Order: sequence, then C-alpha cells, then structure tokens
Amino acid sequence: MKKITVSLKDNKYDILISQNQNKFLSALKKAIKTNTFFIITDNNVKKVHLNFILKLLKKQGYSVKIAVINAGESEKNIKNLSFLYDKALKDRIDRKSCVIALGGGVVGDIAGFFAATFMRGISFIQIPTTLLAMTDSSIGGKTAINTAKGKNIAGVFYQPKLVWINVHFLTTLPIQHLKNGLAEVIKYALVFDKKFYTHIKSELTNGFLEDFDYLIYKCCFYKSQIVKKDEKEISRLRIILNFGHTFAHALETYSAYKKFLHGEAVAIGMLFASLVSLKLKLCSKKTFKEVKQILNLAGFKLHVKINIKQFFNLMKNDKKTISGNINLILISEIGKTKNILVKDNIILNVLKNFSGAKK
Repeated sequence: MKKITVSLKDNKYDILISQNQNKFLSALKKAIKTNTFFIITDNNVKKVHLNFILKLLKKQGYSVKIAVINAGESEKNIKNLSFLYDKALKDRIDRKSCVIALGGGVVGDIAGFFAATFMRGISFIQIPTTLLAMTDSSIGGKTAINTAKGKNIAGVFYQPKLVWINVHFLTTLPIQHLKNGLAEVIKYALVFDKKFYTHIKSELTNGFLEDFDYLIYKCCFYKSQIVKKDEKEISRLRIILNFGHTFAHALETYSAYKKFLHGEAVAIGMLFASLVSLKLKLCSKKTFKEVKQILNLAGFKLHVKINIKQFFNLMKNDKKTISGNINLILISEIGKTKNILVKDNIILNVLKNFSGAKK
C-alpha cells in the first residue's frame, strides 16, 4: 500500500494506492461521514466493476443509489449533467450524501462537476478504473463538461475527499485504453524527470510495462506536489501539466470526440509542442528526437490530417489563451519545460508542416 496526502489551503485528502478493500473502507470512514452514496459510472464500467463496489458498500450497511451514463468523451455534456441532477433528486440524494465517481476520466470529470454544483456542493470521492484516470484526471480537483465549441469549457475546481486507486481494475482494461493512460505517464516523465523517462523507455524497449503501482505512484506524487503549490492555476505553475494538451483538446473537438482517445490526442500534442519548441530553438534536435522516440516505442499514431484554419481557431478557444495569444507548454530538455505565449505565425507555420496537415 502507498498513500499520498494532498494538503491544500482549505482541504486535505489522501490518494490511496492499494488493492486492500479493508484499507479502503477504513480510509472511507475517516474521510466521509455519511450513510448514503450516489455512484456515477458508465455503461462499460457498470458491466465489470459496479457489482464489486456495490457489495463492498452494502456489506457495511450503506445506502447506495446509482446513475449510469454512456461511455465516451462526447457524453461529458450538459444533457447528461441535467440527467444526473434529476436522477439525484429522484433518489433523494441530499447535501449530506456523497458521490462516487467510478470510472475513467469522463466519469470523474462529470461526476466531480455534478458534486460541485448539486445543492451548491456535496462530497465526492474518486475510484478511477483506467490508467489515465489513476495517473492524472482523478487527482487535483479539475472537473468539467464539454460544449460544442470546446473541451472542458464549463468547469470548476472541486477537490475529492478521497481517491482510491486499485490497480486490479486495470486487468479488465483493453490495450488501447492502457496506452491511452500511458500517454499521461510519459507526459510526467517529459515534464519532470529524466530518470523516469529513461525507466519508461527501457521498459518499452524490452516490450513490457508492468509495474503499474510504481508508474501510478510517480505520477500521483508529481501531480500532488504541483497541486499543493498551485491548486487553481493562480500562479500558473500547475499549467505545466498541460504539456501537449492545447493541441490535444483541439484535436478531440475537431474530430467530435470520435476518432481519438484523450491520451492518443495528448501523444500527438506532445510531439506538436516539441516541434514548436524546436522551431523556437528552445530545445535541441536530440531532445525532439527523444520525445518522438518514446512516443513511437509506446505505439502511438503520430500523424493526423487537419484543416489548418479550423484547427487553429479551435486552439484559440483553449482556456490557457491570453489576450488572443496561444499559451503553450514547451520543452527545453527532458524533464524541463517553459510556459510560452506563442505568436500566431509560428503556430500556423508548424501546423502547415505537421504530420500531413492540409491548408
């Protein structure tokens, strides 16, 4: 068992990395004083993990209500948010109840946003079931839904009371979704730690990546340290966690959330950001090649065809854009990044030459 405590100005909670059910129940009782839980999950997770959580909670005498949405990024919308409000009222969920986000990043985002806004805020905990959620999205309190014009446009910072990471859930995850999470793992290595990068590269070169407890712990540790220092991106330190994400969010919106999983889009976004870094001479050709090599080793598709004008306008909608200027996290070397406002002509020039983009 590993535990990381996220200590914030007005809040404190634990990230528990353990397969031990009793450890979880003990942490739950310590973190939450309620008898009623409202589980929000999706139709895929419902089939494989819901009964396990239900039995665990009901054995303790808890009252449990359930809401199920369809799986997929496109389901993180205002229609489903409205459905959750109505379902909660029908199930007599009140301000003393606690939401459980059981699923991947989509479920965690919409469940967290629901918890933050239902009756002006009720408690929630995260039980992530995907590698991406375990290493990134379940930690730090970012909650949101998408709109037709962009990803995570409506959202709020709202911290969970507990995060339980049980790597056993990964045994049911398809390879594509494991790779989806691996993109975020690689992101942490590129942003924070050259030794971590070398470890991942070595594992991928040998054809396996199995020590998920270690990978998850490293990512959770790095993210928790950043969140402690800049919970709501006020000092703009936390923004470095968005390496590759400006391009990725635009790509997800451009493809109507149907062609790319989030991690797949982030992988391409990290390569794009590295190419911008090279163009601006912030990084060497060696560093650019190192980024590309590890993404290739992980098996990511790094070529995408886009309409430059449409895509550029979507990038402009990014939440990090300041006074019309696109803000990118760029890489100087493995383990070091810089936060840069990039001129439009540079972005457009790189887009033109990036992976078969068309005018």
